[in-house]
Amino acid sequence: MNRFTTPISCLMAAILCAAAPGPGASPGGLLDRMASINPNLRAFTATLHAHVAMKSFPFLSADLAGTYYYKQPDKYKVIFTSGVPVVAQQFDKLYAHIEPPSRWHDLYTVTVASDDGTTTKFRLVPRKRGNVEHIDATADDRTATVATLRWNYYNGGYAEMTNHYGQQGGNVVVVSQTGHVAEPGYVADISSTIDGYKLNPALSDDIFAGD
Repeated sequence: MNRFTTPISCLMAAILCAAAPGPGASPGGLLDRMASINPNLRAFTATLHAHVAMKSFPFLSADLAGTYYYKQPDKYKVIFTSGVPVVAQQFDKLYAHIEPPSRWHDLYTVTVASDDGTTTKFRLVPRKRGNVEHIDATADDRTATVATLRWNYYNGGYAEMTNHYGQQGGNVVVVSQTGHVAEPGYVADISSTIDGYKLNPALSDDIFAGD
């Protein structure tokens, strides 16, 4: 994983948190509402523009543009079509690192860390050991959307992302994001916009082949 990969992968993960629902959430409560957002959204494509700026040596930056593809239940892919070629090539087959709320219980031990009546913070501990020690996910109690995500790594680093939402065809979708990454040896900021959504297109499985 190179120094641009972590912020871009976190960005992709956060987009997926507003994707279509699936099985796995228990009845009742905020998590069930989060899992039930966009019940009629089965697939989408969207145009993604991302700017990554390193705040540590060698102080590189990259502007990338591409298409994000999603298809139920668990197919997703980004294909970057412009930007720094060497950087973009590394993200063509990059997967998101978190599933939608409907699958959280399948992949994480989920606990409520706090709830102030306006926002609820969930702690997600991966059931399978990897680089991530735990994830802090903050949800808006009123809209049942994931407001922020913070990946806490075993190496002491972290990555965080804030989502901003809009409406497309009656569905709640991510329209912009800001984030920050601090890992041993580098620090980076990321900002993105996601637009041009096409809802429920007929997507061939061939798009996702090889991933």
